[in-house]
Amino acid sequence: MEITQNKPVIVIYGAGAIGATIGGWLSSHYDKIYLLARGENARVIKTKGLVIYENTLENKNVIKVNIIEDLNELEKIDVVIIAVKNYDLEEVAKDIYAKVGDKPLVIALQNGVENQKILPKYFSKIIYGVIILSAWRDEPGIYGYNIKGYVIIGTLTNSLQAEMKTIKYSFIRGFKFKISQNIQDAIHTKLIFNLSNSIITLINHTEIDKKSVSILGHIYYNTLVEGISIFEAAGFKEHRLPGLIPWNVLKKTVQGSDEKSGIMLINRLEASGPNSMTQDIIMRQKTQSELEHLNGYIVNLAKNWGISAPYNNTIYELCKSQFQKKPYEQLKADTVWNHIQQKLNR
Repeated sequence: MEITQNKPVIVIYGAGAIGATIGGWLSSHYDKIYLLARGENARVIKTKGLVIYENTLENKNVIKVNIIEDLNELEKIDVVIIAVKNYDLEEVAKDIYAKVGDKPLVIALQNGVENQKILPKYFSKIIYGVIILSAWRDEPGIYGYNIKGYVIIGTLTNSLQAEMKTIKYSFIRGFKFKISQNIQDAIHTKLIFNLSNSIITLINHTEIDKKSVSILGHIYYNTLVEGISIFEAAGFKEHRLPGLIPWNVLKKTVQGSDEKSGIMLINRLEASGPNSMTQDIIMRQKTQSELEHLNGYIVNLAKNWGISAPYNNTIYELCKSQFQKKPYEQLKADTVWNHIQQKLNR
């Protein structure tokens, strides 16, 4: 597949924070990029352009983007980058297959491994992506980010090497794609940090006293390190992902001061935007999230391997219960810690 010579049509399916920002960056350099958006989001981007800003609106760029609302608007589609969340993936895969069949190359940008169950039912040429990007949507057509990262891409059998090289080098001016021969390790390394999404969504960290900062730091880092232990027992290895904290640093952190780790965490959160789960549960007041596909996955993995996981089990159970409540209210750190202690003392 020679993207630069044959100029294939690339569709980004999904105009959430990830799809829209990548679509904007690529559209600034390539004219065969189409962003599939619908409703008010599509109308705003069509009429006013796509607004992307770094950290504050003072740094905004307005980008002209090719918008489609249905795949049938295009006669030919060569590559589909699927940028929807796991809970929408089955429906989206069915839509793509019904309209273009198994012809396009599919690049999947979901967190976790759920897409490995769904997409092979419909497509034979699948590239999985691990995205390192912090982005959010303020309102239709307006997106912010504080880390313009990259995507690690790979296949489960290390096939499609030529296609991945073409993608990597053809789109380098718009967004970085890096090829990995160990995509499963990369997926699971990123998943450790996806676990933090639920913690930050569950626990109120914006109004927090000194004691609670220490408790939050303890819960946060111990949950991640417990996740590392589960993955290592299951045979997964760390895949170095620049921009994310290495596993050995996380392990050292839990051996140090909870107060220092909590302060470090709060400072980092203040400098970052809302994660995807926070956007779903708090900002959009949805009851649907990726909890089952991220936290549920690691809890089931621990169960299958006979590993005790009091931190992850507690976070998962509390999120599962709290996320269904309307209006949603975050819990205090000490409330969550009390629940964890009950499991630790069993």
